[in-house]
Amino acid sequence: MRNTQKDAIENLRTKILLFLQFSIASFRRDGLHMKGIIEEFRYFFVEITKILFKGNRYFYLWMAILTILVIIGLYAYIIQLKSGMVVTNMRDQVSWGFYIANFTFLVGIAAAAVLLVIPAYLYRFNPIKKVVIFGELLAITALVMAITFILVDIGRLERVWHMMPFIGKMNFPRSMLAWDMIVLNSYLFLNLFISTYMGCHTYFGKKPSKRLVILLILISIPLAISVHTVTAFVYNSLVSRPFWDASILAPRFLASAFCSGPALMILIFQVLRRLTDFRISDRAILKLAEIVTYAMAINLFLLFVEVFKVFTATGIHHLLPMKYLYQGLHGHNNLVPWIWTALVFNLAGFLLFLIPRTRKRLLTINAGCLLIFAGIWIEKGMGMVIPGFVPDTLGEIYEYIPSIYEVLITVGIFSGGAMLYTLLVRAAIAVETGRLRHPLAPPIPKEEEDGIFARDIMTEKVLTAGLDTPAMEIARLLIENRISGLPVVDEDNRVLGVVSESDIIFREIHREPHILERLGEIVLPEERRREKLGEKASDIMTSPAITAYEDTPLNELVQTITEKKIKRIIIVNQEGRLRGIVSRIDIVKAIEKITRKTISL
Repeated sequence: MRNTQKDAIENLRTKILLFLQFSIASFRRDGLHMKGIIEEFRYFFVEITKILFKGNRYFYLWMAILTILVIIGLYAYIIQLKSGMVVTNMRDQVSWGFYIANFTFLVGIAAAAVLLVIPAYLYRFNPIKKVVIFGELLAITALVMAITFILVDIGRLERVWHMMPFIGKMNFPRSMLAWDMIVLNSYLFLNLFISTYMGCHTYFGKKPSKRLVILLILISIPLAISVHTVTAFVYNSLVSRPFWDASILAPRFLASAFCSGPALMILIFQVLRRLTDFRISDRAILKLAEIVTYAMAINLFLLFVEVFKVFTATGIHHLLPMKYLYQGLHGHNNLVPWIWTALVFNLAGFLLFLIPRTRKRLLTINAGCLLIFAGIWIEKGMGMVIPGFVPDTLGEIYEYIPSIYEVLITVGIFSGGAMLYTLLVRAAIAVETGRLRHPLAPPIPKEEEDGIFARDIMTEKVLTAGLDTPAMEIARLLIENRISGLPVVDEDNRVLGVVSESDIIFREIHREPHILERLGEIVLPEERRREKLGEKASDIMTSPAITAYEDTPLNELVQTITEKKIKRIIIVNQEGRLRGIVSRIDIVKAIEKITRKTISL
């Protein structure tokens, strides 16, 4: 009996010792693991701090200016908190003002990020795929600013708890404001998750799950559209405001968003290209410019439809707000010069984007983007909000203009957004370029854009002709240099056309009609039979010439040459100035080089 008890005690003692040993080993292992995690965070924190807050003098100057503006805006907001909303110029007659106007505009900027996602992931347009992250970060920044405008418009911050689910009363699902808050925060958290998920995988040198990325993209598209659609529904739901009682309000919101958002992105991309080492393709900028053109055409059409409907087919209640906006009402016309300025800006910007030549030049692209951004900001901001309250439901007219405190707070919020976006972009570029990377992560592989591009294979020393160069001189140059064609340029080296050996042959056929009669369409196509006989390059050249940009990839060059059935492609820069020529033999050499490299691997 005693032996049995003794054995049981000994077994229990052994188990306790084993448990203690296992626990100590586990604590040590967990301690080491926790220590490793702390070291990881310390390393990341030190590196990200260097990336975010160390730069050149221009960076410090930029951040200093933004900081001063943020402080001024914060001081104005403190005064608003102490004194109440009376320091603003909003009153019972006009209860929404400058804050809500900027909120509406910024929601559109956030929604426009989807225009980068669709071509990048659904249509696999690689030049835009590289810059999707900047669109996501812009959406995050715009949403943060938009929500901040709501907070300052509320007045007293303790009222915010009423908007919180499960704490306050959101009046969901009957309230459109509750729906708006839900979609805004959902879109914000989705963009935060996508940016963090992609950034973390790049930082650790891992590939993100394609299925998850595609799923998130498919969710973000309808959510981005719903963000601005629900905002339009908030206006539609105010039935006592006839100015907003329009079924095309949501389409107008989306069309204008798809103008201002890409216009801002184009400007941002060019700043990033100039100030950072991150390479952004010209094709990405040109594709966004094309999107702006289509969206602006739709936006102007919807605006014309709405104005036509109001001025010709509605009653006095719908007419008065529109008349106040565009013509003035009973001597009240504060918004008239602003809305007409916006209309001129939008039309001028649309024309710059509509004309192919100006849409492909950086100078005119930038001018068009600035005009469209400013025009949409006026039209969709004050031009959308204020007329809804004029006249009010009792027929009273109160002309609203923002007070100095509203302006200062608004400038402070935009400055804070610019500061936030600057820091986010600096972090994103550091991760994408490998300057911020986990020590054990594999090195970033050569970028896809390190493949073969037009600039890599083009012949830079190119013989050219002017408009007045004699045709016989061009023929002599072609024969002596054993080339099949040469570009025709103006005094600024801009490509106007091309003269090929075919043009010379067709000219000689015109000079000898009996050759034309004997050979007919076998040599001379029908469309060239009626061409005039010329003696200069301007008379016989083919215009416009088929051109490509320096960053055009090899596969697109091959596709252009085979589809157009030409022997050469003239390479130009954004201003249309000659940079070089890519011939068929250049492409054959490039393909042969790729083949050799593949075999060696």
